[in-house]
Amino acid sequence: MCGICGAVQLGGEPRLALPPDVLARMTDTMSHRGPDDRGLHEEPGIALGARRLSIVDVAGGHQPFSNEDGSVWGAQNGELYNHATLRAELEADGHRFRSRCDTEILPHLYERDGDAFVERLRGKFAIAVWDARRRRAVLARDRLGIKPLYWARRGDLVLFASELKSLLASGLIEPHLDYEALDAYLTFGFVPGPRTPLADVWKLEPGCRLVVDQERVRVERYWTFPVPEPDRSLSEHEHAERLLALLEESVRLRLMSDVPLGAMLSGGLDSSLIVALMARNMSAPVQTFSVGFAEAGAGNELEDARAVAAAVGADHHELELSFAHDTVDLAELVWHLDEPLADLSALGFLALSELARRHVTVALSGQGADELLGGYRNHRAAAVATAWLRLPESLRRSGLGLARIGPGRVRRAAETLAAPNTAARALAGRLDPALRARLVRGPLAELDGSAARRAVLSRLGGLADDPLPATLYLDAQLGLVDDMLHYFDRASMAHSLEVRVPFLDHELVEACATIPPELKVRRLETKHLLKVAARGLVPDRIIDKPKVGFFNAAVNAWFTSQLDRAASDYLLETSELLEPSAVRELLAGHQRGRGNGQVLLRILMLEVWLQTFLPRALSTPVVAAA
Repeated sequence: MCGICGAVQLGGEPRLALPPDVLARMTDTMSHRGPDDRGLHEEPGIALGARRLSIVDVAGGHQPFSNEDGSVWGAQNGELYNHATLRAELEADGHRFRSRCDTEILPHLYERDGDAFVERLRGKFAIAVWDARRRRAVLARDRLGIKPLYWARRGDLVLFASELKSLLASGLIEPHLDYEALDAYLTFGFVPGPRTPLADVWKLEPGCRLVVDQERVRVERYWTFPVPEPDRSLSEHEHAERLLALLEESVRLRLMSDVPLGAMLSGGLDSSLIVALMARNMSAPVQTFSVGFAEAGAGNELEDARAVAAAVGADHHELELSFAHDTVDLAELVWHLDEPLADLSALGFLALSELARRHVTVALSGQGADELLGGYRNHRAAAVATAWLRLPESLRRSGLGLARIGPGRVRRAAETLAAPNTAARALAGRLDPALRARLVRGPLAELDGSAARRAVLSRLGGLADDPLPATLYLDAQLGLVDDMLHYFDRASMAHSLEVRVPFLDHELVEACATIPPELKVRRLETKHLLKVAARGLVPDRIIDKPKVGFFNAAVNAWFTSQLDRAASDYLLETSELLEPSAVRELLAGHQRGRGNGQVLLRILMLEVWLQTFLPRALSTPVVAAA
């Protein structure tokens, strides 16, 4: 829900941080995030804007909120699921409230707890709090990075916004590209934080707060993603019971709403379990929403989604699309995404969000279970690597020798097994160094090509190199945040839909770090413990079927369908960053059936971003900072 933006003045004689028309423009650039209300607060040193999607206390929740005497102000994009408990504590301390809105607790909680206020919050959020007496601001992002927050320093101002386009609407941001970020993008298909595609514009990372006072700006970490600490004192059954209890509590908390609420139902295990838990904690039928692609073949799970909806008595809605016939406006998609992002699941989720918004304002989703509990193919590969490393070295050498002369999939598996550590395994098969060397030119060609590796190492830190736990630890901090949660937020907010993710409650995440890895992936069975927990709640056919990746398996077919449309125009007019002859070679190879869809998709989304997003976002003239 909502979007926030603004500017904080650093030191000097207090003045209005932004002209009123600039703050209004930044705020209204995000009207899709909050179509129900708009609030602006300005005083010397601060400009604070908010767009509101009304969910709790629809009539009374006007943001920003202040404390009783107007000396502390707060605004947020998100939901605080423990706000009633905190409100009761604050009222007992003498604080007075004028609404039931969760945002209103923020200035009062800051008054009581100072910068530590954010550590008391349970939910998803990007927050701005202004302390007028001390002329300081605290910005904070939730522990898992569910909600976004961009920031930049320009002169004596710190600017911030929920979306990059809002930040650019200030007219204060120079559009210089961050080539290190774009180099990492070519490997991952997304830009890993804290970088963005623009130099000197940053994402506030998950679990961090940004403190701006009269003298300096500093980023502080208030929560760290939990390192794996397996608890083998509990049996499999006890771990499953604990997991289910924590998940059900998380679902109950996320039913908080004064507006219609439903669920995204893919037909897979994770969303099916969320729907089943919702059904037994709601008095009315759950409204469920599913989308499928006609060309996805086995990846079309609409039939399974119908079966789950029928099993729990849901009021079900579905939509089937065709990427061969339905037109995709790539420029509009990239405008919503804010950054180049080469994950076609965003297409499906954008359509699903539009469907859901016709009926509800809030929807729960199963996102996050794979990263916590071992649901992906690379998690199975990491479990194999653990067993592989236990074999005698002579057997490993001979096995790799045979594998490297086998079919493509076998060769890729061999490359993963031969990787010396988790960082190397994470990068195996993503972007061939020889292809990168042919592809990049200009400023990208001057880099060492190791941006992605540095992003991986920064998240792994000194974690022990146990393949499966380390891979899960990395995925939850990298692809989950900057790929999946990124498009989840942008696609849903494009249609003014609030999506909640019960698997990413931080208390549940901390508990998942204690589950032994052999209960997550067992004998190549992914999400073993979650399947144990779901028995009796979810139909067996859903639990026992292989995982289906949402739309990603259809990348090559989608790309082929787009080549006679706008996609080829973008690719044939490449920027100064990419070598046109190398792109044409990739296109020709794809047309001959070589399947270069993933790399071409990264190139395509980058070119669309450069050619359409930046000019549109920068249509506001750049103005000089004070």
